[in-house]
Amino acid sequence: MLPAAQELLTVKETAVALRISEPTVYRWIANGDLPAIRYGQPRAEGDSRRGGAIRIAKDVVMALRNSSNEPTSEVA
Repeated sequence: MLPAAQELLTVKETAVALRISEPTVYRWIANGDLPAIRYGQPRAEGDSRRGGAIRIAKDVVMALRNSSNEPTSEVA
């Protein structure tokens, strides 16, 4: 279920706001560095891609943008 009062951004909007590439946003989400919400219809059985839409809370993106523009965990 989606949060009712929270403004959400798409992956593309997040990438633009943080001035990074979309693959970087996906990587940060996959690594757990950027919290995201996935919702919607799953893909058909046998399809290897994930289904649904990804949304990121705007307040999280703005806080990240105002800090150092990098996720909190270190990359080795």
